Amino acid sequence: MEKISRYLLLFMAASFIGWLYEIACMKLIFGIYADRGVLHLPLCPIYGFGLLILMALFGKVKSTFLLFAGSTLLTTGIELSVSYIMEYVFHTSLWSYEGWPLNFQNRISLISSCIFGLMALLNLKVIKPAAEKLYDSRYKKAATILVCVISCVCIIWELQFL
Repeated sequence: MEKISRYLLLFMAASFIGWLYEIACMKLIFGIYADRGVLHLPLCPIYGFGLLILMALFGKVKSTFLLFAGSTLLTTGIELSVSYIMEYVFHTSLWSYEGWPLNFQNRISLISSCIFGLMALLNLKVIKPAAEKLYDSRYKKAATILVCVISCVCIIWELQFL
């Protein structure tokens, strides 16, 4: 249960950081507050899943540059691929980088790609080690229980909107 709790904590942290990024983009670019999350909580799960994928692929990489470059390339490739899939399958686009400098077909942008790389560094070099330190401390049982309770509350909260 402790291992699952560790991953849940990292998932929720990355999902929250992603939500903050989305909110900040809307405020800075359009001057408005727009909740870009798909949930009724301040979380964007795509960022949580992205972190888990990055951890699996780059978890052993020590070089900050290689971690940044690899994460940036991977997340940009995924974003570009998903934009084509969404357009083909659902005939819609969920995001656009129209007006952003250095964008490609309004699907990806060098600026957002670099931000994704920086967010990967934040999550893998700061948040993940902090979580590991917490779970290696005498508080690991309390952390496990707290994360499990918070996860259950989040699930119950979301289920009420179905």
